Amino acid sequence: MAAAAMALQACNQDKGKSVVEGTIAGAENQKVYLDRLGAAPYAAMIDSAEVKTDGSFRLVGDVQTEPTFYSVRLADGRSFAVVLDSAQTLRLKADASAPLLPGNVTFENSQDNDNLQTVMVGASGLLAKLKAGKAVYSDVKAYKEELSKIIFSNPRSMVGYYIVFQQIDGHSLYDVMDKEDIKVFSAVATSLQMQYPNSDQVKSLCDYTLQGRALQRQAARRDSLMQTATRLNSPDLDMPDKNGNNVRLSSLRGKTVLLYFWAAADEASRNAFAQLKSTYAKYRNRGLEIYAVSFDGAKLIWEAAIDGTDWVNVCDLNGPQGFAAAAYNVSRIPSDYILAPDGQIIGKDLFGTRLDNKLSEILR
Repeated sequence: MAAAAMALQACNQDKGKSVVEGTIAGAENQKVYLDRLGAAPYAAMIDSAEVKTDGSFRLVGDVQTEPTFYSVRLADGRSFAVVLDSAQTLRLKADASAPLLPGNVTFENSQDNDNLQTVMVGASGLLAKLKAGKAVYSDVKAYKEELSKIIFSNPRSMVGYYIVFQQIDGHSLYDVMDKEDIKVFSAVATSLQMQYPNSDQVKSLCDYTLQGRALQRQAARRDSLMQTATRLNSPDLDMPDKNGNNVRLSSLRGKTVLLYFWAAADEASRNAFAQLKSTYAKYRNRGLEIYAVSFDGAKLIWEAAIDGTDWVNVCDLNGPQGFAAAAYNVSRIPSDYILAPDGQIIGKDLFGTRLDNKLSEILR
């Protein structure tokens, strides 16, 4: 009766929580742990138990509102991941005599965890090939094709979330900036958003995917701009100097121009701007001109920063929302372009030694 009462009490304490139980052959009398997985390398230990002499164990997770990833970990550090739904009891059999636990675990009626095993086994195999120097592109491609099949077989499974953030030897398998991989991110994000609209994990995935798409569009615009600028020469600018007189970029045709984007309020670009003094002194008589576009919004700060310089300094006080930033797709400062005497772009984002080497090459 006492044993039954203790079991009933434990059952009441575990009400609403996810549970992992089963047997681990070869781990008798050893400790086993349940860690809740978060963003690498963070994991929180949720429960621990001793594997009994018959190999059985029972681990209790959290009260959950959505599927959550855990790691079942042995005392020697070997582990395998599982995904548990709300108040789910997951039953499994594992073999600790094998060097690797993934691939040596079977689950009772859990397709998601079967798929998760496939992901881990494939990752282990690919990692082994990488370590041995035998992995080739076709290996990575085949593994990703296998993972894509898992995703699209059940797009509303949280296993898709695990897959798109899968890493091999610290390197992401899926790149949100890749035109093909973003399709996978989008499919998983859209499906999971429908299934778990209130999930913080899913919201983060959606935000990450949208950001990836925005960056891809930005990169496409930049590439298009560079192609257009190379074909049609650089877009013209017509901006006011400190006296309010507009100076056109095209007025410098016939000279090699360093088109420099910066802001006096930004320390990094301000420091790089100061270094232009020695660059200008060295190459001015060889045909270099500087057209420095400031993204400052305060005229006094800008005017103080350009004091003592005698190249072209312009600013429309519109900051990065101005025409110049859009025309040259400036996404960060400092940023620069080198324009040939005919206006063609012949260099981009060169600073310090790299800038000096480029100018030495073209201004002999």
